[in-house]
Amino acid sequence: MKKKSPPQPRLLDKHLFEAGLQCQKRLWLDYHEPAKVEPSALRQAMGAAGDQLRTLGRSAFPKGVQIEAAEGNAAAAETKQRLAEGVPALFGATFVADGVEARCDILVVHKDAAIDLFEIKSGTKANPRYVVDLALQAHVAAASGFKLRAAYLLTVNPKYVHKEGADYPPMQLLRSADVTGKVQRHLDQVKRRLGHFRHAINDEGVLQLPMGTFCTTPFKCPHLARCSKEAPALPLRELPELTRQLEMELHKEGIEDLASLDQKREGLTFRQRRTLACVQGGTALIEPFVQTELKQCQKPLHFLALAGVTEALPRFDNQRPWRLMPYGWAAHTVHADGRLEVASFVHVERTDPRPGFVTSLAKHLDVGGTIVCWDDSSLEELSALLEDLPNQKSAVRAIVSTNHLDLMQLFDAGLFHPQVRTHADLRASVAALLGDTSGSELTVYDEETLFDVLQKAGAPRIRSTTRDKLAAEIVESLTWASKRLLDLYNLQAGVEVVAPPKPKEAAAKPAKPKPLPKPLPKPQ
Repeated sequence: MKKKSPPQPRLLDKHLFEAGLQCQKRLWLDYHEPAKVEPSALRQAMGAAGDQLRTLGRSAFPKGVQIEAAEGNAAAAETKQRLAEGVPALFGATFVADGVEARCDILVVHKDAAIDLFEIKSGTKANPRYVVDLALQAHVAAASGFKLRAAYLLTVNPKYVHKEGADYPPMQLLRSADVTGKVQRHLDQVKRRLGHFRHAINDEGVLQLPMGTFCTTPFKCPHLARCSKEAPALPLRELPELTRQLEMELHKEGIEDLASLDQKREGLTFRQRRTLACVQGGTALIEPFVQTELKQCQKPLHFLALAGVTEALPRFDNQRPWRLMPYGWAAHTVHADGRLEVASFVHVERTDPRPGFVTSLAKHLDVGGTIVCWDDSSLEELSALLEDLPNQKSAVRAIVSTNHLDLMQLFDAGLFHPQVRTHADLRASVAALLGDTSGSELTVYDEETLFDVLQKAGAPRIRSTTRDKLAAEIVESLTWASKRLLDLYNLQAGVEVVAPPKPKEAAAKPAKPKPLPKPLPKPQ
């Protein structure tokens, strides 16, 4: 019997290279024990947008030929064959050399084996990660006998204005940036990193590396849950405002958790010292300015929660790429006389939600006062609608000009709790500060779950009752968040919450006396 040949070692590729840049422990796990992660509906939509942009970018090269093979070595063989045939441009050209596989979005071939590389990205800027990606391609192409002449990044033009129903014009939606010099400066670094990564793949010792801020930056690691099981109860990476330099210093000193970090250590920020004092003391700490800031808010107070999704590619008139598309809001408004008003809006149709959103919210806010929100980034992004909605400019201006207070930022600066390191998650803060865990029961609690519900509501042939139910889920989530903002404000501002008086019951009418029994007849 013929002996089976041993399996060929797996090639390094773009995804493994990016994993190594994030963490060598992740590189080892991705190589040997890759985690199966089911992408959310939002991540799938982002991927579809990237595919659409890639098709648009390639349309500018009418003589380009697509490489059809999926497996790396087969795609590299097909690439070699097409180049031998004199094809001027290839889509998905693949090179395998130096133990690395590299695929190119667009490859243009010139005389003397000189090539131009074009990488298409859905972002709007020449991100350093994009440049490193091109440098990896250039390195493998050079190892295959080709010389880089130029490298370009094709990114989305954020100023592009869409016309609903029209096709995307490639030369307007995409813009090109020559990054040849940057790519060439990264080539030596790419070579060195490949050497380090090959060593890490064969060294199980990297599994003992500590966790760090890189576990969630620039992306959440797919092995985060697995590694967290082996991490200390108070991991160092949870220290707010932790810089990479300080993190490395502490790791070298063997400090891996917040319990062993001296709060008097030189160089720590105010927030870091207060966090350590809170965690190590086991008691909440509240700075006096928190209550002062809350009490200075001018009534009426609008405790406002917003729901929106950032869309990479525009769909409606005057929409631009990567703009927040607002779909709903809910508010608990406390008027000067103590009256509480609850209002909400949600749009789950496939039509443009922006006009209805801004009109309804502006009308609700026309009494003035202060907006109290959680993470004002969504609220501030609404200012972009001044460009996008010329017919609703006054309504947009009324919203963005209303004074607002970001409760999350205020709490991050001055409210420290043993169970919360950062107030980024409203549900976690509500659970810790109010003892309310009902947020875990919400079906819509972030951008990804909101997108999933909107996709279901916008599906063709959906029943109106189903759509109404999905809309109600969004409103329920927004109303929950709005009410918890009010509760947090009342707690930290020292406002006494008085239950509304119960309605008086109508006085009970006196019961009629029962008639006396008839007397028995007298005996004869």
